[in-house]
Amino acid sequence: MSSNPDNSKYQQIPPPNDEFWAKNETLNMYKPIQQLKPGLKTGITSPSSQYIHFNHANPTFNLNGPSQAILKQVEFYFADTNLPFDKFLWSLTKKNEEGWVPIATIASFKRMREPVEKAGGVDKVADILRQSSSLAVSEDGSNVKRMTEIKPVTDRESRSIYAKGFPDEANCSQLDLENFFSKFGKTLAVRMRRDDKKSFKNSVFVEFDSVDDAKKFLALPQEERKYNDVDLLTMAKDAYVEMKCKEKGITPGSNNANKKANKGHFNAFKEERKGANGTKATNPENDKPLTMTLMGKEIEVNKETGAFDESLLQFTPGAVLKWSAPSSIGDMAIRELKGSMKQQIEPSFVIIDDAKTGGMSGFKRNVEDNDITTLNDKVKVNDVAVSFSRPSADEEKQYYLENAKNLAQAVLNRSKDAGKKRKGGGQHHGNKKQRRN
Repeated sequence: MSSNPDNSKYQQIPPPNDEFWAKNETLNMYKPIQQLKPGLKTGITSPSSQYIHFNHANPTFNLNGPSQAILKQVEFYFADTNLPFDKFLWSLTKKNEEGWVPIATIASFKRMREPVEKAGGVDKVADILRQSSSLAVSEDGSNVKRMTEIKPVTDRESRSIYAKGFPDEANCSQLDLENFFSKFGKTLAVRMRRDDKKSFKNSVFVEFDSVDDAKKFLALPQEERKYNDVDLLTMAKDAYVEMKCKEKGITPGSNNANKKANKGHFNAFKEERKGANGTKATNPENDKPLTMTLMGKEIEVNKETGAFDESLLQFTPGAVLKWSAPSSIGDMAIRELKGSMKQQIEPSFVIIDDAKTGGMSGFKRNVEDNDITTLNDKVKVNDVAVSFSRPSADEEKQYYLENAKNLAQAVLNRSKDAGKKRKGGGQHHGNKKQRRN
């Protein structure tokens, strides 16, 4: 009798799908590192050998500094404490029934760019996110979503504190603040408060994981709550809100107070309740998506931030060149540069660097080698010769991304200007200006 077990019945194992894992959270520690295709002959020797008892993550995966930063940041993006209040990200989760969001879009966010680059690029992000116990990654590694349904956060205010007295943003980054408050307990969010012009107001709201952690922080001696030897003004967030209401003559807890406190802040739960009650969540004019057209493709633009899904960008390589000059050509010379180029080949969007000594230019057709020779021979600005060369693939991609961001911002600004005109400016009565006596 053979000592080897009969493994034939284990050769074809259809793996559980994402729906199974979402419904059986207690089994997540056995979730496979990588889903196998149904019916695939794997040669495994037992049904459990494709699962690892390690919080469903790969124990051999090296979560270094950049990887940890990526994992922490994306888990925050999708957390109960952030997702329902992030209008752009929430709208992306609603584009499909499963709530998938393109990883390429997440990786393009400002906070993600540096750690993604250090981790080896966007292609590495999927494997990093597969180490999460709260996120699911699609089989092809292109999308990410929450593993559980979103839950309303009911004690958010009681877990939050207000702190003021920080230096200007140049000497006090988001990461600096997060590192500072992490010494006092687990934090779910550190929100830098900004004015209408997006300038840092030198104060923050910090959401701790528990009410006890928030109370412990506020109970610390002033000496232990200093930031770089500077005293901070600190108080519970609800105490701060009550104080500001009294200053403005508003009754705390009133509808007017709530409107003031939540002005400009998106709340997915409130929006959905409005929809359920049969009322429109927003002004009908605001229901229309804001879009831009780039390379013949229509792309939706976020009405608050001007952000867009960068994974939708498409371009044909070969229509962009780098240009450089031996000295600064100045801001006013861009028109002369474009005019000089136009005599040889029609340019489109021109980018100039901060030093005004070079940049990138797109063209309305692909650029041939003989075109580059002609441009190098003919183009001058203020009698200074300008040299042209082909960019790298990454530089070309960055050019189109920069172009798209400029276009998105222009579309957003036009939309806001149009909104102001609809609301009316100055002293008006109906469509007629009021005459001042």
